[in-house]
Amino acid sequence: MLSVGLAEIDITPPLGIALTGHWRIRHADRVRDPLFARAMILDDGEAPICLITCDVLSVQRGTVLRCREAIETATGMPAERIAISATHTHYGPMVARIWTRDVLPDPDYLAEFEAGIVRAATEAWQQRRPAQVGIGWAFEGKVSFNRRFMMRSGEVVMHPPPGSTDILYQEGKTDPEVGVIAVRGEDGEPLGWWVNFACHATVTGQSTAISADFPGELSREMKDRHGEQVITLFGNGCCGNLCQQDVFDPDRPRSGDELLRLMAERLADDVTEAESVAEFTDELALDARAVETAIPLRRIEPAVEQAARELLAEGYDEEDHAAYREHTYARMVLELMEEKRERPLVPAEVQAFRVGDAGVVMLPGEIFVEHGLAIKLRSPAGRTFVLELANGIVGYVPTRDAFEGGGYEQRLGNNSKLSPVAGEMMTETALALLDSMFR
Repeated sequence: MLSVGLAEIDITPPLGIALTGHWRIRHADRVRDPLFARAMILDDGEAPICLITCDVLSVQRGTVLRCREAIETATGMPAERIAISATHTHYGPMVARIWTRDVLPDPDYLAEFEAGIVRAATEAWQQRRPAQVGIGWAFEGKVSFNRRFMMRSGEVVMHPPPGSTDILYQEGKTDPEVGVIAVRGEDGEPLGWWVNFACHATVTGQSTAISADFPGELSREMKDRHGEQVITLFGNGCCGNLCQQDVFDPDRPRSGDELLRLMAERLADDVTEAESVAEFTDELALDARAVETAIPLRRIEPAVEQAARELLAEGYDEEDHAAYREHTYARMVLELMEEKRERPLVPAEVQAFRVGDAGVVMLPGEIFVEHGLAIKLRSPAGRTFVLELANGIVGYVPTRDAFEGGGYEQRLGNNSKLSPVAGEMMTETALALLDSMFR
């Protein structure tokens, strides 16, 4: 008999906290909507698994290890059966370093954030009850788009002007799948959902307001439809090169409340569709595997180092956004050179779960959609859902082709520091884990 526990804990930070997700640090002056840590525990009596999602940009590895240890102590669940992922809202508090080493999370809030994660998992464990689980999927092709375009100049640009005649073609793919793990009580009432879909959470368009972006709006929509008691976890898919902006439709909103509501309502409809075709059961095969890989840092060309040193030797106007950005990149180049001398290989955990006939893969970076699709295409599971920004953050993981084309996501910095082989290494590791559970 399967039992399931669900819980959500408010992790909204205080006003004044530093927000992350943009080039410059902003400080929160209001709360548009609250942030939550949410947990779902599936327990067959022998091998429970725990899925945790957090309304933040990313989660650092240290946070994952500390929270896993505390959850294991409190519940007895093995650490390797616990996954912690970020929804990737760009309007939340800094809980992991993104840019240079002098921009770090607030230690007091970080402790509260980690306590919220642990509390969500322990409350979900305590709330376990007999339940039925259904696994379904739906198609959603109208709210997430590839954001990288080859321009007539030969340059790859992220977010070119909508309808620009300088656009030659769209570089990459999208992933229209909405994956759903739906939970019902013994009497058939809905208890909650775990939802997987790939799109950057940059829809709100706020500057200094705290917001959970479209994953939070989806949660609110599901409560409006089914009652305050239901809990919706959102696991973002491989959206390193995906966003909500449709460059082919200049009249469509690029951000804001109208688009936020549209996305929440469409995804809620997709969850309903996926659930309608799911077969619910109180018996599921559960399994979990994880491997910590070691991925090489990128090569830093001598000319790049020299240019960084020369730029940093010059002064600049801090109000000049372009100059600020270039100096930040230069500082990151020198920091990465030091990191590479100290530790040329970056630890990156790849984790996989079996939930019945479905596989769930957790990857620790901003993964380009092509890598997630490759895992889905080659997976031995009946259906496979892939998450990014899980169990740590190692920066962007583009494709080899994207490295050739250039653009923001592959520009050398702390946010893009891994070798071009990183995505392939993660893909092959994930497939090996799935093979070990499904073949």
